[in-house]
Amino acid sequence: MQLFARRTCLSGDMSSADPFIDPLDRCGLLFAGANTAWSGRGADLPVGVQNGILTAREITLMDLRNADLVVLSACETGAGDITGEGVFGLQRAFKQAGAKTIVMSLWNVSDNVTQAMMYKFYTFWLSGMTKKAAFDQARNELQKIYAQPYYWAGFVMLD
Repeated sequence: MQLFARRTCLSGDMSSADPFIDPLDRCGLLFAGANTAWSGRGADLPVGVQNGILTAREITLMDLRNADLVVLSACETGAGDITGEGVFGLQRAFKQAGAKTIVMSLWNVSDNVTQAMMYKFYTFWLSGMTKKAAFDQARNELQKIYAQPYYWAGFVMLD
């Protein structure tokens, strides 16, 4: 989340440098067009094309009550600003929008381990296991390969 806020500052949006700005406005997801928008060339995007930046605040405004599962397999997708009211970040935004279950990571995770985790999780889930059982089994399989918790313990499931 810090990288998102820092990058937003570099693009000229100095509001994200202010620690009093809502954390949901300082994190999000990047899609096609984001580099163009952040480089200050947003006017180069075709008319009617979004800027490719979806903030956590925008996610909270979505209706995801029918979303049974959201998988955020990138690094630190479970991170956020910690306040007296909990953690404010992507996970909170998706929960507020109505997503039932979120899979995310709490710290930087290896691309190879992430690929293995997601492959195993989806394989077990699609074979008929519940989401929770498939997730637990996938983590257990990773533990057999990687003894250190650093590799597999960062993946969490929030119901």
